[in-house]
Amino acid sequence: MSALTPFILLAAEATPTVITTVNPDGSFRGSPGIIGFIVTSIMALAIIMLGLDLTRRARRLRYRSEYAIAREAEERAAAEAAAAGQQGQVVPTVRDEAVVAQDHLRRPH
Repeated sequence: MSALTPFILLAAEATPTVITTVNPDGSFRGSPGIIGFIVTSIMALAIIMLGLDLTRRARRLRYRSEYAIAREAEERAAAEAAAAGQQGQVVPTVRDEAVVAQDHLRRPH
């Protein structure tokens, strides 16, 4: 006998066996089964819903930011017009500034 014989015997005993027994629900033993599928599906659905909610909140935040920028520009223009005493000059509105801000966001940088 050589010195490797005990290792060869251990390797022969460690060969995998095919699982032929099944769980009561019909899935192979070692499989997560229907409960595992349901839990994974619920987790996937929750992650998708969280992603949609995050997108909606980010969009709302962007719109609020654009409106605030446009409102500040309108107030600044009105203050400059009042300081200069020019009432006949056209003052940009919040809507005009929002359109400009959205156009700026659409243009590639």
